[in-house]
Amino acid sequence: MLFDGTILDMLNGRQYRLDELEPIVDGDPQRYIYVMLLKYPDRFSKTFRFFSRNKYSHASIGISDSDFTFYSYVLKGFRIEFPRKHPTFKTQEIPCELYRIEVTEEKYQVAKAVLEDHVKHSHNCRFSYLALLFCYMRIKLPLKDRYFCSVFVTEILDKVKAVPLKKHYTFYLPDDFLTMEGLEHVYSGHLSQLVNPPTPSKLSFA
Repeated sequence: MLFDGTILDMLNGRQYRLDELEPIVDGDPQRYIYVMLLKYPDRFSKTFRFFSRNKYSHASIGISDSDFTFYSYVLKGFRIEFPRKHPTFKTQEIPCELYRIEVTEEKYQVAKAVLEDHVKHSHNCRFSYLALLFCYMRIKLPLKDRYFCSVFVTEILDKVKAVPLKKHYTFYLPDDFLTMEGLEHVYSGHLSQLVNPPTPSKLSFA
């Protein structure tokens, strides 16, 4: 069972604070890819959740040694996200789920290179309503340099071969990560509590 507002190692039940997510084993750091799901309270997100029947409206991806930086797409295009600096949306709390995938050093380096290359060429990429429509209609027609948040995240996971995908990467919406094979669930709560965890004595069971 998860604790509300804290981080757990699902294998041994140990509670982790944000800066303890990546323990060192035998002198070597463990490498992870992170997937974060957010439920923003803005109008577009509410509309998206209504029509898609998704609980979450946004997905983003991050990697080890990135100071908890995430990458994704919003209406304005590619975005580098800094949850520590923006833990709320106009003072409103943001419900959040955090997952991680332990990967080899080789896969970590691939993910890092893919993200760095995307940042370098992000001026050529756009958010795409058409890609979102194709996803709803289950039309497998990838659009070059056109994304929405969950397709961007899944495309990177597919390139890295981090997890087995049960359908084409263009068919994934944010809630699909809730049941995706190979993801370890490490957090459930508000984003503000993830970046500024309360003391253990104030935690409650979900």
